Amino acid sequence: MEVRPGDILLISTGWLRWYQTLSAERRAAFPPASSFVTSGLSADESMARLLWDLHVSAVAADNPALEAYPRHEGQFLHHHLLNLLGIPIGELWDLDELVADCRVSGTWDCLLVSAPMGLRGGAGSPANAIAIR
Repeated sequence: MEVRPGDILLISTGWLRWYQTLSAERRAAFPPASSFVTSGLSADESMARLLWDLHVSAVAADNPALEAYPRHEGQFLHHHLLNLLGIPIGELWDLDELVADCRVSGTWDCLLVSAPMGLRGGAGSPANAIAIR
């Protein structure tokens, strides 16, 4: 796979698939975001630099925060990507069907389209993203 300028990088960690297998009782007992452990990208400046140097237009993953948790104190990839570099991020994306299709075809690309909700005064929106292969 080659990351080209303008690509949207989608990262499948398996976290969402794992979470969906939990019982209602285990989900209810799930620790608060400040104390759970999850895989993801490094939260340090070097990861922000790498994504900037790759010239990606956005990055999304199937985990809760894009970055790995727990993160190092004072390091938060969100601040680097969103505030400083203007690179949009996505969290908790359901990538399982896309990954399965990519495995079958042996290719790892798609056309990703998204139409955010028009919310007057809103600060965010569900991505409403669809991968077309």
